Amino acid sequence: MTDPALNTAFFAMPVVDRPRLRLVAPLARHIAAYQGFIASDRAISRGWGAMPHQAWRNFAALLEHWILRGFGPFVAEAKSDGRATGLFGPWHPEGQAEREVKWANCSGADAGQGCAFKAASAMLGHVFGTLGWETAASYKSYDNDRSAALARRLGAAQDGVWTTPRGTELRVFRHRGQA
Repeated sequence: MTDPALNTAFFAMPVVDRPRLRLVAPLARHIAAYQGFIASDRAISRGWGAMPHQAWRNFAALLEHWILRGFGPFVAEAKSDGRATGLFGPWHPEGQAEREVKWANCSGADAGQGCAFKAASAMLGHVFGTLGWETAASYKSYDNDRSAALARRLGAAQDGVWTTPRGTELRVFRHRGQA
């Protein structure tokens, strides 16, 4: 049994409210949605597929990121029913070239509904406002045109490539804060 108090045992994590979405830190109640996403054909096609126990560990790393860096990705919850719609926000794990704003819809049903744009926009406001970043990257594979289109819609411009420690080449999309 998971103790909900453990989710806030280390420090208070922010909540970002929007009219249709609430962005919160990764919590135990989100694990099943994340496991479902990681097992989906969409995730597998991106090379993210994992068994449920591996997905649980990956999800735990999201929370650990908050503890180690003081920031991390948020889970977007639909205000209408509380379901997790996606994962959005600041990310900078060891070995990554620079700080990133990342996003992923958890279910195909939420794709194309505008939730990703609204959540990612809120996260850009968070990293440039609350966290005080001046720039951030979003890394996109060459076959993920939908996510690249979202980066452009958010005002990012393609800014070179980054080769991951595993040798995967990703497009870098540059977000800049307001000067």
